[in-house]
Amino acid sequence: MENKFSRRDFVTKTTLAAGILITGGFSGVTNISGIKKAFAAPHEKIGDEIMPHVNIKLWPGRSEDEKKRLAAAVVRDVVEITGCSERSVSVAIEDIPSDQWKEKVYDPEIKANEDILYKKPRYSM
Repeated sequence: MENKFSRRDFVTKTTLAAGILITGGFSGVTNISGIKKAFAAPHEKIGDEIMPHVNIKLWPGRSEDEKKRLAAAVVRDVVEITGCSERSVSVAIEDIPSDQWKEKVYDPEIKANEDILYKKPRYSM
């Protein structure tokens, strides 16, 4: 099985020392001044880059390590699929007790938004 490693993966996954920077994986950055701008303004939109935020709601019981691993996996997929940079993605994880799920999640976020759900649950309440 061939292991392909894109420039974006290289930039994202490689620790760069002494200020050396490989620019191939940065969207909207075409020169050194653009690179400086990208790092100087962490909340500024750069070029046509999107700024996704993912909000995950779970029943309590997952460890902090599991939540960190889940967030990292979501970030990897968002970066790969949307083409944005890792620094643009934010992930929130909120524990919702099962006895509050219908009131806080199912009714307002699932049932009320069925028309925009890309993955619908196989349960109803």
